[in-house]
Amino acid sequence: MYKNSNVINKAMRLALLAWSLLVLGFIITLYLQNRDFAEQLAFNEAKASIKKDIAFRNWAASHGGVYVPVDEHTTPNLYLSHIPNRDVITNDGQKLTLMNPAYIISQVTQDYAKLYGTKGHITSLDPINPNNAADIWESKALTEIETTLMAYAELTKIDDTLYMRVLEPMFVNEGCLKCHGDQGYHIGDVRGGISISIPVQPYYNQIHHQLTYACLFLFLLWAIGCAAIIHYKKRAHNYLFDKQNDFEQYLYSLVEMIEGRDSYTAGHTRRVADYAVRIGRALSLNKAELDKLHRAAMVHDIGKIATPDSILLKPGKLNNIEFEIIQQHATSGYQLLHKINTFADIANIVRSHHERFDGTGYPDGLSGADIPELSQIIAIADAFDAMTSDRIYKGRKSVEQSLIEITQFSGRQFNPIYAKIAVNALRDVKLDNTTQPQQNITEQQRLAYFYNDQLTGLFNREFLSILLSPVHDQNMKITAEQIQFSTIVYLRNFSMFNREEGWEKGNQLLTQIATEMTVILPTSQLFRIHGDEFIVLSEKPLELSILDELLTNKIANSCIKYQVEQFNISNKIFCSITTLERYLHDHNAQAT
Repeated sequence: MYKNSNVINKAMRLALLAWSLLVLGFIITLYLQNRDFAEQLAFNEAKASIKKDIAFRNWAASHGGVYVPVDEHTTPNLYLSHIPNRDVITNDGQKLTLMNPAYIISQVTQDYAKLYGTKGHITSLDPINPNNAADIWESKALTEIETTLMAYAELTKIDDTLYMRVLEPMFVNEGCLKCHGDQGYHIGDVRGGISISIPVQPYYNQIHHQLTYACLFLFLLWAIGCAAIIHYKKRAHNYLFDKQNDFEQYLYSLVEMIEGRDSYTAGHTRRVADYAVRIGRALSLNKAELDKLHRAAMVHDIGKIATPDSILLKPGKLNNIEFEIIQQHATSGYQLLHKINTFADIANIVRSHHERFDGTGYPDGLSGADIPELSQIIAIADAFDAMTSDRIYKGRKSVEQSLIEITQFSGRQFNPIYAKIAVNALRDVKLDNTTQPQQNITEQQRLAYFYNDQLTGLFNREFLSILLSPVHDQNMKITAEQIQFSTIVYLRNFSMFNREEGWEKGNQLLTQIATEMTVILPTSQLFRIHGDEFIVLSEKPLELSILDELLTNKIANSCIKYQVEQFNISNKIFCSITTLERYLHDHNAQAT
């Protein structure tokens, strides 16, 4: 889950970043576009003002200038003194002076600047009037327009205030030669230009005011988008969690089904997970590591799904070949889990949970720090549960006995540091004092498969061997209070009967004898040993006459003979299956 969860988190962070950058980019683009628009408005106003001035100039030039009354504001132009009739007096005695186009434009731009803040200036690189001399920017613009013959515009500062400055070229026409003819100009030459400087800040202010509302809208849109991304992130996490949870529950159920086939291992996985988490907490693992530990412990035996039932469900101890086969469950679990994204992070933990600290474990023979930390914890928890649980071939140990054994194997089977901490962490474990039941139909059939004689249905030698073993499950322990007597039934010459009558009739006869013995001895435990020998375990001595009557009737008119012996269970021949079989062998040899 964590891998997929990290992918979702990363994807959602990228989505938030992309969405934020998109909105920010849109705001920046909108800002730049509006700024360009503000500058374009300033430029357009400058062009309109210049066109107005040029139209006015052309009108004045076409009339050879304009005579106006002389006053303080409009005095005779000293630079037009070479023109005859510059000054005239009307019939009523009013003094008039000639204003050429340049003089007119200069006054108009000055008045306009006072009223509206727009700076205007008629200028030239070779002015007659020094007041019309170009500043640095105008000199650059005039030089440029002499080549391009087009207006020149640029944003530049005047006294720390940003202006849109535009200079439009003025071309010499016939009217201009009245004042400038002696300067060598010809019609069509660039005489100079009209410069207009528009402050752009008012335009910026207007656009920024409008942009504020647009930004508020975009911020709201961004917030809604972020909320939607976060919402879908939560939904994705919930979906992933539900999907993983369902899948985990499926695997956990599968593990429980594997365990449920054997009442002796029922609940093993959950107990191991509980013990492992106890040890993990004592080791101060963080929440993520504890979760990983719990998940790994819950599926540490999932590989047993590939273990044959004849080995997995065998109620006795395994032989070497069977043990090698069951060892494969560690790699089988790894192969199953590492292909599933949800469980890939715990696959190696499951693979290594049977490794030993000294390197003698399986499947890879890892040792020491090479064994994953969580695998070492599960190994201790797994062993602790095995020691404190009943098995059909052994009884459970107490918590204290199990912790002593863990300490004894510290440094060999277990990490010594973890083992020491585990002993303290598991000391307060309370074991279920009830014995594990064997009453479900599956368990009965499993025991029948391993412990019942396939022909007669009676118990077989393997089961008797367990009952006579000094160490076995308390559920099956023979005590003096339960069983005190054993009766042995010998059938002689049965091999001869099979040769004469055939194996099928021999099998039928054995089945009939076993069936009727079960009927007449309902409270006793009956075993078929070595084909033609039966053993009956009972609390009280049997009435041998009942057996004599049964056997006499069944073997009448045949070559079969029988013998019945009854012993107290304390007899030394019942101390183990080996001594019993030795006795039976010797007894048969004497009879022969």
